[in-house]
Amino acid sequence: MTAHSKFIAALLVAGACALVPAGAAADPIVPNANFSLGFSGFSSSYVNLPYPGSYSPGLMYPEGTFTVGSNPAFVHDKWFSFGDHTTGDGSMLIVNGNRAPNEVVWSTSVEVDSNTLYDFSAWAASTFWLSPARLAFSINGTVLNSPLALPSTLGSWQQFAAEWNSGSSTTAVLSLINLNTEWNGNDFALDDIALNVRPQVSPIEYVEPVPDAGSTLALLGAGLLGLAGYRKRARKG
Repeated sequence: MTAHSKFIAALLVAGACALVPAGAAADPIVPNANFSLGFSGFSSSYVNLPYPGSYSPGLMYPEGTFTVGSNPAFVHDKWFSFGDHTTGDGSMLIVNGNRAPNEVVWSTSVEVDSNTLYDFSAWAASTFWLSPARLAFSINGTVLNSPLALPSTLGSWQQFAAEWNSGSSTTAVLSLINLNTEWNGNDFALDDIALNVRPQVSPIEYVEPVPDAGSTLALLGAGLLGLAGYRKRARKG
């Protein structure tokens, strides 16, 4: 194998390794991350209202309530009609924002590896245009980055993303609080929450260039010709 071929092979191997996250098998899975399992896998300080499957007048009018369903318009006559973030026809958490501050909208706990860098993400969208929600995500009580300020554009899914180092922790309590306490508006949907180990990129192995056989023979031949010419000049002198 030529030096060029060896170098290309090393690049391919390094690239393949970079695609596999270190410790991928140990990545925590957020339970019911896309809410396809209904009300399981998380807790909330809000009041859980069963989802009727179609619009029921006044069902989601009380503040500080939530449900799991496929379309916000099915549970509130003023809310925008749109699908979930995962597939467009799945489930999402639908929330009527509360006036009480520091109410936990959603929370769950997962096992993590200590001293490991993780990527956290979630998607949210406004269901009503007035006074959009401001969502603060936290892990073990520490707020991640700046709050996600949702736009007044309805049904426009926005991603929140942040990194988190587990330090000495082996458990991560993930939580969401809505910082907006306006009574009118302040309604949103939540979907596709994730916490994954940050992929580690493997360094590329450097292969020392080695001349191939043809180049070596050519250099040797040139050297011998040069030596012969030097000897001829020396005899003439």
